[in-house]
Amino acid sequence: MSTTFTFSVGAQELHEVTVLVAGIRNRVTITVDGALVVDSGGNLGNVMPNVFDLEVGVHEKHMVSVRFIAQQRIDGGATYIDVFIDGRFGFRQNWG
Repeated sequence: MSTTFTFSVGAQELHEVTVLVAGIRNRVTITVDGALVVDSGGNLGNVMPNVFDLEVGVHEKHMVSVRFIAQQRIDGGATYIDVFIDGRFGFRQNWG
């Protein structure tokens, strides 16, 4: 099972960020403009760490935070990914 999504960051200096969660080990990879910037290596069970912060851009810098939320079944079992850009909520992506 895998989840992939892509989004753009920047106004004058536009960058494409792609997030991929793949395999039974929930390996997280994040690329910016096709260049690998995060590779979690995977972990059995929950994604660890569950928050990935990265700076995107050279002249127009933005802080991107990708947060993986996996609730226990007793708490409802919701699984989703929240993306924050420059500290502000950007969007929520379904996961799993």
